[in-house]
Amino acid sequence: MTSLIPVLCIFACIAFCHAMPQGNLNLLDNAILQDLNDKHENYIEFDQDNEIGANQDQCDDKNSTINSIDLFPYPLHASCRVEWTFGVDCTEVAARLVNQIDLWTGPENCEGGGEKCLYKVTSQSKRRLRGTHTTPVSFYVDNFSFRFRPTRYGCYSKSYSYSTVPYAVLDYGTNYCNMFNLIDGSGLNKEPNFSEKTCNKICTQYTTADCEVY
Repeated sequence: MTSLIPVLCIFACIAFCHAMPQGNLNLLDNAILQDLNDKHENYIEFDQDNEIGANQDQCDDKNSTINSIDLFPYPLHASCRVEWTFGVDCTEVAARLVNQIDLWTGPENCEGGGEKCLYKVTSQSKRRLRGTHTTPVSFYVDNFSFRFRPTRYGCYSKSYSYSTVPYAVLDYGTNYCNMFNLIDGSGLNKEPNFSEKTCNKICTQYTTADCEVY
């Protein structure tokens, strides 16, 4: 029974929030989104205590508190954290991702289905690429970010995507697909030494994601 408490708390919070005055609800929404952004930004910061392979450690650690309950095997907010390695340098990785975003800025590529459209770069630097992806049917907006570090074999990236809908829980793997579709579209996953590290615990519905649909 105790393992169900976090899930019940989520639904209780949603019910409570819907009963709040709109002004207070907007303030709460903004606070939730700021907290989510801060947590994800902290995750992709590089430092001496946060080395390559952190995702694998979290996915392998049965005692990890990233996901607090076994009956709900995903993050408590719709989001995804991924580590990737590429066999090309980080400048090329960033350039190919930006080029793919530019190709998928408008809605045209989604006219036949899927969600490989409505991407936008919001900021770019030598080691960071931030952007948004808007779903073409419901127009939900997700934030994503790639952080790059050169390695002796090419480039390593810690990346995340999360829903800006404050109470989003499940996403059919959309947040994973937000990033993977760019990597696949640009052909980066075909490069030598490509690897991907994530799991359901830190990436919502990762193992059932269908990136041709989402």
